[in-house]
Amino acid sequence: MNTISIVDFQKYVDKQILPATDELENLTDKNRKHLQKLVYTNLVNRFDAMIDHSIIDNCYFGSLLDRGLKPLDSAVTEAEILKLLLKFESVRDVIRERVETSLSATLLRERNSKKLSALFAALSPDEEVWNQPRVNVSTGAILEKRKIDNKKIPHSICGYADWLYSRRNALVHGPGSAKFLERDKKYIEKVFNVAVGTRIMIKVGSITNAATFYKSICEILIRSA
Repeated sequence: MNTISIVDFQKYVDKQILPATDELENLTDKNRKHLQKLVYTNLVNRFDAMIDHSIIDNCYFGSLLDRGLKPLDSAVTEAEILKLLLKFESVRDVIRERVETSLSATLLRERNSKKLSALFAALSPDEEVWNQPRVNVSTGAILEKRKIDNKKIPHSICGYADWLYSRRNALVHGPGSAKFLERDKKYIEKVFNVAVGTRIMIKVGSITNAATFYKSICEILIRSA
């Protein structure tokens, strides 16, 4: 298992995000508001990129290989096969190139929760990440089991990840009203059975909670390596 992207993300959180939250605490509310949104957005973007890179880095691993090969069912001629083989030093390189291309065009275009679920299925298949409530939504910590204490936020690992990313979507793609995009709201409510709150508020605690959650995911995946 290749954990380079995961380890690099952990270092990014420790060296860039957490020190930034300390600096934000020292700013006035007026100056802090915009910077908090930028730091939060950067953190969520980097986590999503880490998932993408980790999927590609481990595309030979278990179910990721199966997913990458599944769309490759079109017929090819012997001439096309020979041309492909001539481009690379080994058959393994040919397969990797095709699997990477396939995953980039399919899985990597999916929602954050679905990509994360696929990564867990390949690298840590024994972890329950989709339905079981495991996240303390007040702190971002991942536990073995968690009682649902806020019916507006998903408590599963994948649900909470999608909720965090949907808040990012509202900041980046929203009309400036700090509300969930309707498509995100409908998806989360339907799939994770919660009543998503309308308004979005990003504070320093929003960043530290997300950082705690993301680092916990990294620890689980690395522990399985």
